Amino acid sequence: MTVTNRIWSICILSVCAITSCGQTDVPTVNIGKAISQTDTLGIESIATRIDTLTFHSDSLYDIKLFGITDERIFGLTANDIIVIMDRNGQVVNTVKRLGRGPGEFANLGSIEYDPYNDEILMLDLWNKVIRLDSDGNFIDEIRNQHTSSIGDISALGKDRYAATGMSDKNRKYSITIMDRDINPVSEMFPLQNDAQRSNQGIIALEYMQTFNSKLLYKPFGEFTYYELSDSLYTPYLTVDCGKYTLPTEMNVKVGDSMDKKNNFQIDIELICGKYYFVQYLYEKGMCWFYDIFDVSTGKRVSHFRYGMEEYEAGIDEGFILRYGGERYGILPQYVKDNVLYWSRFNEGGTTTLFMISL
Repeated sequence: MTVTNRIWSICILSVCAITSCGQTDVPTVNIGKAISQTDTLGIESIATRIDTLTFHSDSLYDIKLFGITDERIFGLTANDIIVIMDRNGQVVNTVKRLGRGPGEFANLGSIEYDPYNDEILMLDLWNKVIRLDSDGNFIDEIRNQHTSSIGDISALGKDRYAATGMSDKNRKYSITIMDRDINPVSEMFPLQNDAQRSNQGIIALEYMQTFNSKLLYKPFGEFTYYELSDSLYTPYLTVDCGKYTLPTEMNVKVGDSMDKKNNFQIDIELICGKYYFVQYLYEKGMCWFYDIFDVSTGKRVSHFRYGMEEYEAGIDEGFILRYGGERYGILPQYVKDNVLYWSRFNEGGTTTLFMISL
């Protein structure tokens, strides 16, 4: 998991790129249709292969992945211990870096594997960026006048990072391109919308996510994902909630949930291969929905309603997965191209990693 935690000429070029691309050319999924129906199909219906791997790790629990390579698996435990394993699930190293010393973090905003430099990249929201090698050894940390305003940071290349900003009173929303030393190189200004301009609440930070080897960003209050490069951001996927669309200015409003009860509030989104996964709350129906869409056709392939009846019956919350005669409710933790990863902590201290190819 990822934690992953927010030049005027470039700005003009970016806007032109978005305009020329045209929203009509962007794949769209509509999550507002036929919500009263509930499918019995789960992820197994679209999976081409499901593999499992068991971690035998004493004193390590609830490991969530944030990176995977041909040789290494990177995870973070519930108590912020970095776990580095080989592809057989054997622990190579564990790293506990809570603190305020060199290479230590006090408030982990995001953590990810940087494939361009074979490093672990961490953002401490107390205002520094930390780098470890793939074995967990400390490389360096950077603390300067810019690191305190970063909301999220991700690798774009060998010597390029993309960073979102920490939102505060100035309401400045931009993607900042940074060099290896975390110094700004240029800025791209995303769409400005009512949610970003609102004074009804505070947006803490905005995240980026890597799907299908593409770094994607969705501006707060917007419904389109954009693919980032070091000079452009271009539309990638639009999510349409239909009549259940939450007005953008309501995204930041604190309290008054009655104003939102007839709208969808999207909580979790991910893209794996050609599939879009979304978890969203519908307060009027007193339930969560877990949907999977085929982006190439716009067709919904799975739709699960989780309400009070399911809760009282002890049914697991999450996207449905049937495997080995069991039914699971899963919340995916990591995605790499067309493979979705989910880990399940077992009694006895072991963790089972599900690797689902779509």
